[in-house]
Amino acid sequence: MHDISAGPVAGSSRYAFDNADEQGPRMLGLLAGILDGHSTSVLAGPHVRVGPGWRCLDVGPGAGSITGWLSERVGPDGEVTALDLQPDHVTAGGNVTVTRGDVRFIDLPKDYYDLIHFRLVLVHLSDPDRVLERVIRALAPGGRLVVSEWDVLSRQRWLLHATSEQAAAAFDAFQKALARVLRANGADLGWAARVPIAMLTCGLELVHSVAFSELATGGEPACLLHESNSLQLERQLVGTGLVTADQLTVLREAMWDPQTLAYSYQMFTTVGRRPDLGCQRTDR
Repeated sequence: MHDISAGPVAGSSRYAFDNADEQGPRMLGLLAGILDGHSTSVLAGPHVRVGPGWRCLDVGPGAGSITGWLSERVGPDGEVTALDLQPDHVTAGGNVTVTRGDVRFIDLPKDYYDLIHFRLVLVHLSDPDRVLERVIRALAPGGRLVVSEWDVLSRQRWLLHATSEQAAAAFDAFQKALARVLRANGADLGWAARVPIAMLTCGLELVHSVAFSELATGGEPACLLHESNSLQLERQLVGTGLVTADQLTVLREAMWDPQTLAYSYQMFTTVGRRPDLGCQRTDR
């Protein structure tokens, strides 16, 4: 198993959400509930097919649910490295190594990984194209890069039914304020749609992208994520001047109301393959 140097931990990162916040574990659990089925279907599907013996790097593992899935999938002859600024919710052991570090600066082994997986990481960085180009060097020939990001620019289509005009207005105000907070923290909100072009520009082949969104009722994870985010970022959200504290209260009540219908943010998952130039990956 290859050890990677942690490098600078914090760097200039301004990730808007804090996994160490009291809402952190809940937020990560909600994300897993919304997205894990989609993620594992792609990772097990025909464009990736993670298998025994694979070397995997899971960047931004969150609650560690995909790290755990990969660990079982690659088996005892494979290895999984979970890399995060705050990897406190991921358990090391067996074929899983947990590394604290920043993907923008950490030293990664060249030509090593059969899979590098990102989910909701690069969108939060101001230079995702540069990071993508950097991590591709760590892919083994024939290795797959999988990047999953939310499109948070299509706000008009998310809320299908609200129980009142006030709830609908609160939802819209919250989403506008959240987008401004994310941008202020360096997020590139147009990144999700650019990922396929970025992969092709970096020389990857067989690039494939799929969109995922699911309708949720109040009380289900996709709705409760909005409530959790509004609690964690309340001060910043209100500080934008686009939403009030009273509106956030209305939003939270609506996200528990079973009559609320809202689509989850649309997730674009893109897969690219590093060309196999007849080279063999480096020995373990």
